[in-house]
Amino acid sequence: MTQRVVQRMMLMFLGLSIVMLAGYASAEDPTDVTGTWVGTTLRGTATMTMVLKQTGNSVTGTLTGAGTADGPIQGIVNGDTIRFRFDESYGDTPLLNVKGNEITGMLSGTPITLRRVSNAS
Repeated sequence: MTQRVVQRMMLMFLGLSIVMLAGYASAEDPTDVTGTWVGTTLRGTATMTMVLKQTGNSVTGTLTGAGTADGPIQGIVNGDTIRFRFDESYGDTPLLNVKGNEITGMLSGTPITLRRVSNAS
């Protein structure tokens, strides 16, 4: 084989490797949010508890301590974010950020921080 053919083969192999790695990265599993999460609002005026169970990127569970938003919840996990559905609509619920055992963001217009206290739902 000539050096030119070897270079082409190496470039083709490198290109295929990059494509495969990019596909693997985009197929990552969503963050697992299964468990019991406890936290407070920014002002510390309310203690909230979420008990969540995740299957794939779908989440179901219950929310207590949030006042009018208390009750069953459903959501979608996308990467490191979660969006809950209240009253049959995802559009009005802001994204919450998940980082390890902490969820932060806005819920019903109030800044919250929740920490996972148990991995079992």
